[in-house]
Amino acid sequence: MKLAVLARPQQKEEILASSVFKHLELLFVENFYALMHMAADAYLDLEFRPEKERITHLSMLLPSPVLVNSVTRVVEELHPAFVRVNGWPGFLKGDLLEAAAYTGVQMEAQKIFGEGIQFVPDEPGFISARIVAMIINEAFLTQEAGTASKEDIDLAMKLGTGYPYGPFEWAEKIGVVQVAELLDRLAEEDGLYTKAESLVDR
Repeated sequence: MKLAVLARPQQKEEILASSVFKHLELLFVENFYALMHMAADAYLDLEFRPEKERITHLSMLLPSPVLVNSVTRVVEELHPAFVRVNGWPGFLKGDLLEAAAYTGVQMEAQKIFGEGIQFVPDEPGFISARIVAMIINEAFLTQEAGTASKEDIDLAMKLGTGYPYGPFEWAEKIGVVQVAELLDRLAEEDGLYTKAESLVDR
């Protein structure tokens, strides 16, 4: 099976280290134009932006499975035949690819990825990104309160939980803008997700 992949360098590195993609022939492309013109069994756009024109172009690749990195926007807001994946930096190198899609589309994706793809409810943040965003937010709130420095909070989280990164390291890896965007979306339904002031101002 050939998988055409548009990814940033860090994402590419994680994919190459992940067991999810080991059985696939990976065809890495340099830009969106190359992705659109690559002959493959499935397509993965990790640089995806939810723009109408991009969605229209990607839909031309159907019925081959089209997977897009969309942590905040749900399938209903994109295209009913797309598969959403959590492509945030740090989330691609594990043993499972977290995804969401409509039922019939899930079956097609599983033909490509087998047990390596894990479907979760089609909600903003999936499961893991939602948890990490909340941890990052709490870290910013803790720093604002003067309880500890960024360095101390990162060290405490890594030593205390065994996480690969501290919350401020996570924020830098993922991108503060992406974390803030997800928290804003989640806060629309639950004030628990309201961003820390210092996270907003960065």
